[in-house]
Amino acid sequence: MMTLAVITVFFLAVMLGRNNLSNLFGSAIGTRMLSFQTGALIASIFVIAGAVFSGSAVTQNVTNLGNVQTFQDAFAICFSAGILLWLLGKSGCPASVVQTTTGAYVAFNFFYQAPQPISLLTQSVFGWIYTPLIGLFLSFFGFKVFRFLLHRFPIRLLLRDKLIRIGLLSVGAFSAYAFGANNIGSVIGPLVELNALPPEELFYGAGLFIALGFFFADRRVIETVSTGVFKLSPTEALIAVLMSAVTLLCFSSVTLERFLINCHLPTFPLVPVPLSGVLIGTVFGIALSKGPNGLKWKKAGTVVLSWFMAPTGAGLLCYGLLFLMKG
Repeated sequence: MMTLAVITVFFLAVMLGRNNLSNLFGSAIGTRMLSFQTGALIASIFVIAGAVFSGSAVTQNVTNLGNVQTFQDAFAICFSAGILLWLLGKSGCPASVVQTTTGAYVAFNFFYQAPQPISLLTQSVFGWIYTPLIGLFLSFFGFKVFRFLLHRFPIRLLLRDKLIRIGLLSVGAFSAYAFGANNIGSVIGPLVELNALPPEELFYGAGLFIALGFFFADRRVIETVSTGVFKLSPTEALIAVLMSAVTLLCFSSVTLERFLINCHLPTFPLVPVPLSGVLIGTVFGIALSKGPNGLKWKKAGTVVLSWFMAPTGAGLLCYGLLFLMKG
């Protein structure tokens, strides 16, 4: 069961990478500013770095979602989360491992009639709600400032394209680092709690399998992010990815938390948040700054619906698996 649980965790890591290259470089790939292979390679390097060097704080909070004591339980949680990610990815929706694993943990607690960590769940769910709003706010004003500066200090077209390409590479790498730091806990949380492997091996191993998943990314999910909700220009793609990375880092950085505490300011909870939700929020912010006529509301509604389907579906599947295995 330990071997099966480890394999399932790495399967979940692959599904996480497969579904999230679109959120890191989908806009750049969709606007043809970067190739698929370049985006996957850059994302791989920096997601591993983020997981290894900055993933421990959020991982500790994930382990508090449920008291996992057996490898059967770890298998049920991770398998359920991975299958839901795969199914939603097949439909072209940029689903989140954060939502599927949280749903599985809630079902796990229900099955064992264990108390739910209400405070932590509240922080997580509210994070799902207000991170898209933060991304929307940042991208709305960020795009206006960028457009003002571009008008005030015009740049030749060829040089502008070159700078945008470099910018997309840079902010994509930054976003991949923040993504690895914030989301790795949702993948390896159960195994960390069981001490199945040394933590360093788990962080490196899961990071490598997330990177592997990038190279199997679903093109339909990339299309959903780059053109499905709102067709982004290269400049708009740059702003969207940058602001989503900044938002994600706020919920991952221990250094930022300490800085805010020293300044006697409110801090952001160090909990995993869905990158897909943040990025959709930034896309909405850019669309609203230009006028909402180009928004494809039906596709946006499908994506938002998937955020409810992900935790619900994973929770039901996890409960069913636990029932069958314990029975």
